[in-house]
Amino acid sequence: MDTPQKNSTHLPLILSSLALAGVAALFILKFMGNNDQPGQIQLPPSGQGHTIAYINTDSILANYDLVKELENQLKDKTQKMENQLAGRQKELDKEAEYFQKSVNNKSLSEQSAQEIYQQLMAKQQGIAEQKEAFRQELAYEDMKINAMLIDTVTNFLKRFNQKTGYDYVLGYNKTGNIFLTNDTFDITNVVLEQLNREYAKKNPKPAK
Repeated sequence: MDTPQKNSTHLPLILSSLALAGVAALFILKFMGNNDQPGQIQLPPSGQGHTIAYINTDSILANYDLVKELENQLKDKTQKMENQLAGRQKELDKEAEYFQKSVNNKSLSEQSAQEIYQQLMAKQQGIAEQKEAFRQELAYEDMKINAMLIDTVTNFLKRFNQKTGYDYVLGYNKTGNIFLTNDTFDITNVVLEQLNREYAKKNPKPAK
């Protein structure tokens, strides 16, 4: 009687697919409001139609402190899930190994062997179901994080645009639909600096 095969307990890191969704591809926003002091931005020449700027969303994802925190949280959660699954799988493997030895030594009756085998299969199924539940939970966390990031960046840009007055702010990345940009209209560094400044104010580091 064959020993139940070992399932892989590796869960893919959901954050590897983390993106700003609507912000990332061709994210066009028209803003209104009157708060917060923006950075040193030079507006595009007036009298030439709409004023446009863009942010590099790859850079936002790589350098925004909020993203780093969320990434660490997801890594910790994923690791705990993997450890839990690995522990259950290791225990099952030991039971399956002992069962196989007992079968080989003919120390079990056919009825007992069949009953134990069914129990082992049920445990293996339980591990598979838990793995899928974890996968769905991480996917849900990923969805919530995407929504949070979009909301955070959108609300910030609305405040940021009070003084700059752009008509449109585009989202640019290497895999998006914008193939050529003019660096004159790149406001990524200023936006990123102020995003991190706001984040630091709301999440002060504890004194050492």
